[in-house]
Amino acid sequence: MKIAFTGIKNLHIAKKEYSKYGAYVTPESNVKNGNKQITEVKITCNLTDDEDGKDLSKFNNALKRSGVWYQTNCINMNEPDKITLHMIRQDVDDINIRVVNSDFKLNNFDLFLSRKDQLPIYSYMAYLTRTISNLPDVSNAQKHYAELVNQSVADEAVKFIETY
Repeated sequence: MKIAFTGIKNLHIAKKEYSKYGAYVTPESNVKNGNKQITEVKITCNLTDDEDGKDLSKFNNALKRSGVWYQTNCINMNEPDKITLHMIRQDVDDINIRVVNSDFKLNNFDLFLSRKDQLPIYSYMAYLTRTISNLPDVSNAQKHYAELVNQSVADEAVKFIETY
């Protein structure tokens, strides 16, 4: 029997997929047009600090380490314990290489990984999605969606680190 201790409550995960023709940026920074497969995943949950885990403190610590801008904009002022993580992933099969770009929003605030001090919030998103995918009461589909977001977070972090 697997027991997971976590301060994640009221978990909801939704996914939407669709195709769209439009512009994309290749790894060589060229702008091209083509068919894009868009995958959106939205994860909503409440975080707590209780006997099951200190997830709210971990979230607030990641925001603090990422800077005042994130502390100010990534907290839901009406429900400070609520997180909505929204990923929009674009997959393009280019003639030469597969191109994947992911964008993230945290509580409706766009996240951009452009400075080293922003890595803690990406680390927290990876932690959160990894934790969710290991919860015993999530469906296989929810586990898959959380793992997809986790992989996209990791891919964007690696892209940043390689160009930093």
